[in-house]
Amino acid sequence: MNKYTLALLLCSLTSAFAQDTPEKLAVYVYGASEAGINKFFGSKLLSAITQSGKYAEIKNLEAFHEELSAYYKGDVSQITQTATKHGADAVCAVSMTEAFGAYSISARIIKISDAQTIRTASLERPIKSFDDIAKISDELVSQLLVTAKDSVPLPMQVPPPPDSTPAAKKECASKFNINELVSKIQSGLTAQLKDCSATLAKNIALSKSPFGKKTELKEPKAFMTECTIDGIKQKLPSGTDEYVKPIESFIQNILNAASAADGLDVKKLSEAISNMNVNDLINELKTKATNDDCVSDEPYAPPAALANNEEKSTSNYKEESIVSLGFRGGLNFSHLSSGKSSYNSTIGSQFGLALDIALNELFHIQPGIMYIQKGAEDNNGIMTSHYIEIPLLLSLKFSVLRINAGPYLAMCLDANTSHYFFDFGLSPGLGFDIGKFYIGTFYDIGLTKFYEYNSPFGKYELHNRTLGFNLGVTL
Repeated sequence: MNKYTLALLLCSLTSAFAQDTPEKLAVYVYGASEAGINKFFGSKLLSAITQSGKYAEIKNLEAFHEELSAYYKGDVSQITQTATKHGADAVCAVSMTEAFGAYSISARIIKISDAQTIRTASLERPIKSFDDIAKISDELVSQLLVTAKDSVPLPMQVPPPPDSTPAAKKECASKFNINELVSKIQSGLTAQLKDCSATLAKNIALSKSPFGKKTELKEPKAFMTECTIDGIKQKLPSGTDEYVKPIESFIQNILNAASAADGLDVKKLSEAISNMNVNDLINELKTKATNDDCVSDEPYAPPAALANNEEKSTSNYKEESIVSLGFRGGLNFSHLSSGKSSYNSTIGSQFGLALDIALNELFHIQPGIMYIQKGAEDNNGIMTSHYIEIPLLLSLKFSVLRINAGPYLAMCLDANTSHYFFDFGLSPGLGFDIGKFYIGTFYDIGLTKFYEYNSPFGKYELHNRTLGFNLGVTL
């Protein structure tokens, strides 16, 4: 045997050994309402995949699952990063979404070296027993291993004859550009989810408010799915109906990540939307479009006006509404208090303007200028004073609910008055922002003397106390 023959033999043996060495694989299943279903399904699926000989299980699968369960928030890249730490060459991420008694299951195998999805599978099945899970895992593995893009023909497969009839092409009512589709999803999905989330929060707050109309609300997950899909459909090109299903599954994953034991958590939802990775969805849609005869792959640049509007609706949409001016008007009940006794209250009115400055979603500052009537009723009749009041309130905004507190300074407009000209105090209150309308209440606590007098029982200092109710509209 000469040296060239020996070298060729060694290369062949090395190549054969490399091909026979299975890649290390981790499987993570998420989305089922019961954690036991996720874990059992993942175990069955991994067992079925490794039996093919293409993949082998990572060494410490339990540690991989424990680490993910501690912080997973619906981002597939988290699964990939965690699998990398545990020595995986590839990861199989499986999403389960329950609807109407059946599960919509989507699986994909991601190659860790380049983060590309190389295998996909999906099906819808009811799950009523562990036997159903075992059958579903076999079906998924069959799809994953047969339809894999990087699969090679089996040794005994015979290629079709050259003159065989080619597969019939799909008939298309209309073609669309995949780059236009993904561009509109990238720019519009986050804003649509945020808009629907804000609407959901307002609906929930109004249903609990004594001022809100008592109406039956949709289940929060169903509302979020319908609201987001309806909004995003309006922006997509025609002919993309079958591409809506992956978008719906992606939204369901976000909602599952924001769910607690008692249902959807609106605060967690906001965090899940901020942390979501739309690129996972984009990769899935591009993979789906690869063999679609109705899809073209051409450069796409969004119209300038549309791009500007979409940019405002995502990253800069809050800047447009950072300052707003509103009108306030209503009735109030005021009286005078000395700390030891008080006079009967009298009805007055108030109206004016309030400026709202949003420092962020939670903290707002509300300066204003108001005309307000204060006073009391004693044995000599009703005593009314007229003020121009300037409040400076800090407002904490929780969705539609506001909690206000801050100081005010008021100047009396009465001529030839015997009481003090200035009134300074504190004004706590709360209110509700319902669209452009405002409903609120406040209580002015005067800290300066309105009037003082001497009596046989001592010296009395009287202070203004005003309970007000007002309505408003953002101009």
